[in-house]
Amino acid sequence: MPEKSEEQQQVPEKSPPWKFILIGVGVVVFALAIGLPIGLLAGGSGSDDSSSALSATNGSPNASPTSSGGSGGGSPSGGGGSFPNQPPVSSPTFQNPPANRVPIKCLPDDYRIDALTSGVCSGGLRREELYLRTLRQITAQSVLTNPSRPQGKAFAFLLNYDPYFQGSCSTTGLKERYILMTLFFSTKGEYWSRQVGWCGGTQHCTWSGVSCSSSGTITGIELATNNLSGTIPEEFYALQHLQRINLFANSILGTIPNFSTLYNLKEIDLQNNLLTGNAFPTSLPNGVTHYKVSGNNLSGTIPTSILDKWTQLQTLWAGNNQISGTIPTQFGRLNRLTSLYLYENRLQGSLPAQLGNILLQEIWLSNNFFEQQIPESLLFLGSLKLFRLENNVFSGSLATWIGLLTNLQDLRVNNNNIAGTVPVQLDQLTDLKELQIGTNFWSGNLPNIFRNLQQLETFDASNTDLGGTIPTALFNIPTLETVNLSNSRLSGSIPNTLSNAGNLQKLYLNDMPNLRGNLPSPGQGRLGSLTELLVHRTGLTGSMPTSICALRSDSFLDTLEADCLGGSPKLQCDFPDCCTRCY
Repeated sequence: MPEKSEEQQQVPEKSPPWKFILIGVGVVVFALAIGLPIGLLAGGSGSDDSSSALSATNGSPNASPTSSGGSGGGSPSGGGGSFPNQPPVSSPTFQNPPANRVPIKCLPDDYRIDALTSGVCSGGLRREELYLRTLRQITAQSVLTNPSRPQGKAFAFLLNYDPYFQGSCSTTGLKERYILMTLFFSTKGEYWSRQVGWCGGTQHCTWSGVSCSSSGTITGIELATNNLSGTIPEEFYALQHLQRINLFANSILGTIPNFSTLYNLKEIDLQNNLLTGNAFPTSLPNGVTHYKVSGNNLSGTIPTSILDKWTQLQTLWAGNNQISGTIPTQFGRLNRLTSLYLYENRLQGSLPAQLGNILLQEIWLSNNFFEQQIPESLLFLGSLKLFRLENNVFSGSLATWIGLLTNLQDLRVNNNNIAGTVPVQLDQLTDLKELQIGTNFWSGNLPNIFRNLQQLETFDASNTDLGGTIPTALFNIPTLETVNLSNSRLSGSIPNTLSNAGNLQKLYLNDMPNLRGNLPSPGQGRLGSLTELLVHRTGLTGSMPTSICALRSDSFLDTLEADCLGGSPKLQCDFPDCCTRCY
């Protein structure tokens, strides 16, 4: 078996953050120069976290497609993935509103921070003094009375321009309304996508994104994908009854705020923003159940002290950051944890065997530097649905116990150093939709594991030394969309069952010199979903079937590459009417 190249044996070192910053600035400048809307650079949606590395080779005929199986985001969804709840990788860039939309204006240009009207409240205090005395419990007076600070603008609004209070001496709800307005002015609220109620005359519990208890205290702030740009004000520490905060997919800057006094806070979602600093600061509260900070530029390690106080943790999503170190063994104590996303970081070492002690349903650790054997203790994770370990340095074999994880829907171990034979027990994973095992040190033949995999959508065994023939059962799977067998030692002919793959969109059989015979004709009207077919650098002979050429004009087939170059090509194919590129 040929040795892997150096780049196959090692996970590439990640570029330092400043490189991405320079590249990002260059892209934005170029986009502005040609008039491209900056929003098109964002790429984030709320559900899918990355595009397929298989499809990333579309239109790149000089390189055979590989299955790097992008980790990210996003979305969701990495190698043609279809598993739900995968967060996106890229964060939206702040966007000015459309030209026909007038930004909400809460303060006049000449706003005043001192009282516009005189009035004496109970105890002989003027309204201004009463408000200052109340809000000084949260913010220093020098900040409150600074008209250029978000806190000063919020104070001025409440004192003089808030139609809800209208000169009232009441302070009921004043603190919480002040904190909300500070958030508004801290994050360019005038440009938010959704602003219903904000700055208006209604009680703040009716504002969009704000939820309250029956007693009127704020319990939730949910402003996901709302074009917030700025920092979270430190005044949040005073929202004592806050249970959840969701600022997913905005342009939030700074570090994760001090939430240590928010004893009721259970759900934190700050994914896909521009946060820096420690991913797990000591100022996080006890008792968190859902912690999601993927898609930022956070760093540091995973401290055991956090795990010790998060005994109720159910979801931990911290992928696509700069977190380093190892996964602590204390994870084994988190018996409520069901979802662990740490993809696209700088984590290393071996996976702790203690992960097998908890009822995980999702493990996503791709694009790190994990090594050694996948621990056998994971065989106890019978409820596991998502298992993504691609783009690491795992070695050893894929043990036969993998067949016990019968709830698996997404299994990706491509781009590692795994050796041995492909376990036939994979045929017991009848719920599989994604199976990617390419770019490893497999030996022996590709077993026929497909008879029971009737929900499979993506199969990748590219860049391996797997031999044998292409199993005929592969193309009988009704849900099959992507097959990548490129750069493998599979031999023989392409099965005639190819015509049964009615949903097949991408078929990569290039760089397979041991393939022989003719390309089977699928018949008129078959393979109507096919968009890419690569069969170059193979041993195939004969002519390109007319029924496949017909797909170029009658269907979606826009990439068709074959060995059709020269006066006596191995595979006859008209260029450019049929084949889009000849080799």
